[in-house]
Order: sequence, then structure tokens, then C-alpha cells
Amino acid sequence: MAGQTRPRGRPAARGRRAAPARASPGSDGASTVQLPRHQPDLPASSLRVPALGVTARIGRATEDKGVLTAPRAPTEVGLWSGSAALDAGSGEVTLVGHVNWRRMPPFAFGRLAHLHAGDLVYTSDARGEQTAWRVQRVFARAKAGGVDPAAFAGSRGPRQLVMITYGGPFDVRARSYSDNVDVRAVPA
Repeated sequence: MAGQTRPRGRPAARGRRAAPARASPGSDGASTVQLPRHQPDLPASSLRVPALGVTARIGRATEDKGVLTAPRAPTEVGLWSGSAALDAGSGEVTLVGHVNWRRMPPFAFGRLAHLHAGDLVYTSDARGEQTAWRVQRVFARAKAGGVDPAAFAGSRGPRQLVMITYGGPFDVRARSYSDNVDVRAVPA
């Protein structure tokens, strides 16, 4: 899942939007937004993207000769082995997932490109401890341009979530999408 940095237009279709956060009066009478930080029914080792209506199991992404491969189950995404742990206090959590697979319904990351800055995403670790994330950026990169090293920082740097899938036109002869879609999120 690699590519060259170059912004692309947003998809025309929009995914189902999350319910708005509740507003409550602040001490000065102005409204403040309360972020939902917990999903009561989110299983351990899972990802939830309310804006897309997606809940997926977090398994392992496999890596062979530098090629990262997501799980081939529609309701599963893969954690890169060099990623920071889901419960780490710093570093980058990198998840990869497929858009679809031969004659199967859309996979968990099938509409990832439809997310917008501000959308919430939730992860839970093996103990069921959850992290709420706020999407900061959604962009596409041409796969032909090489790997985006910023998507694979691992345990270094500030805490963030990176979700990667395919996008752009599908090349039937190459049996591949032309782009990668990257979503970057920070703790909410």
C-alpha cells in the first residue's frame, strides 16, 4: 500500500454521518460540545467508524518482502506489526484494510475515503480499553509513487491513528486500484 503524495478530490458520494455530539451549556452560558469517548458495545480488539456504520475486528496485517497485506475477511482490518500498540501512550497505530475482494460485499474500509475531518473513530485493545480518535485528514496518494514513510512511524512520535486502504480507479488488467487512501486521526 504505497504511493506518491498528491492531493485528490473528495468522493462525490458521502457516507452516513455520525449523530451530532450533544451540546450543553458551559459555565459562561455558551454551548460546549461533549465528545462521546466510549462505545458501550465495542468488542475488544475492534475498530468502530460510526460515520460509516462500520465495526471491524482488528487482526494482524501480514508483511512479505516489504509488501503489507490486509486481512481478506470483510469485517476485519489489520494492525501493522511495526505499529505502536493500541494501548500505547505515544507512537502511530497503523491499520490497513481492503475496499473489497472478488465478488464479495464491501469490506470494512470500503468507504474509508468518505470520512471527513472531525469524524470520530474508536479502537479497543485486547483488554477492551477504548481510545476515541478524531479524523484530521483524508487524502489519496498514487501507488506508483512509492511508500509514504509518514504512514509507518511506528512507536516513535506523537500518538496518532493511520488507516490505509485502496482508492481511485480500478485497473481491471492490473487487478488493482490506482491509489491508496490514508486517513489520519488524533486522540479526541
